[in-house]
Amino acid sequence: GHRKGTNAAGDGLDVNSATSAAFTTENQRYLIVQLTVYNTSFKVQGYMHASGAWADIKASPTINAVGIWTVEISGIDQVRFVTGGNTTLFAACSTF
Repeated sequence: GHRKGTNAAGDGLDVNSATSAAFTTENQRYLIVQLTVYNTSFKVQGYMHASGAWADIKASPTINAVGIWTVEISGIDQVRFVTGGNTTLFAACSTF
């Protein structure tokens, strides 16, 4: 079976008016983000080793509500989450 959450207790990742830690994508194609708490703003940023810089993922959907969102991350080496308020999320990657 699969383990729920971002820690052993099964909790979501809380990112409150901050930038989260970076998460390695391992050459996955899609990032699936479920927001269970949303407040103010939320965006996904990507990092490519080739550029050595973080930037907003421009092709990603406008994530502005509680729900499940899919972001294409082909070629992106790491992702992080930037919020303008209290946000709780779960995230997973998929190759298809």
